[in-house]
Amino acid sequence: MSEIIRRSTHWLSLVGFVGLFLLAIMSTLDALMRSFFSAPIHGVNDVSAVVMAVVIASCIPANLSGRKNITVEVLGAAFGLRADRVLRLFASIVVLVFVSLMAWEFVPYTKVIFESGRQTWVLAWPIWPWWSVATVFLAFAALVQAVNVAQDIRLLLSPLRVVDETTAIEPTATEEPF
Repeated sequence: MSEIIRRSTHWLSLVGFVGLFLLAIMSTLDALMRSFFSAPIHGVNDVSAVVMAVVIASCIPANLSGRKNITVEVLGAAFGLRADRVLRLFASIVVLVFVSLMAWEFVPYTKVIFESGRQTWVLAWPIWPWWSVATVFLAFAALVQAVNVAQDIRLLLSPLRVVDETTAIEPTATEEPF
């Protein structure tokens, strides 16, 4: 299951980067049209405002899947491998709680946007579908982080291999921890 989720996150982030690339092209064309022909492309800010939330939310699951979070591993290194695993699990749980709360809070926000009928200024696009997609992507990010927590629990419970009396090492990639 974790491999399917990992691949899904890569495809999802690719969708986000394509959206970001298209926004960059639109913004560049708009700037060129404004500068050289005094003819801006109307609605570029509208598109940017709604697409950006989706672009950002689409990249969060891949970031979590690849464990690209900023980490400080000083304590784990100082207190040994078992302490490092405990601290890693603690950090994973904190990230899970944060991402889950963020996804949870997006739900009522999206509902309010839907009920109010908010639209973009120039193009009059409804905003709620874009925020709905961003909310689903954040919920998926919470699922990805839940898988990370499960992997960290499994790693914490796996035995350490002892090389000598003072050194413990992780199981190799081909070894099963149990």
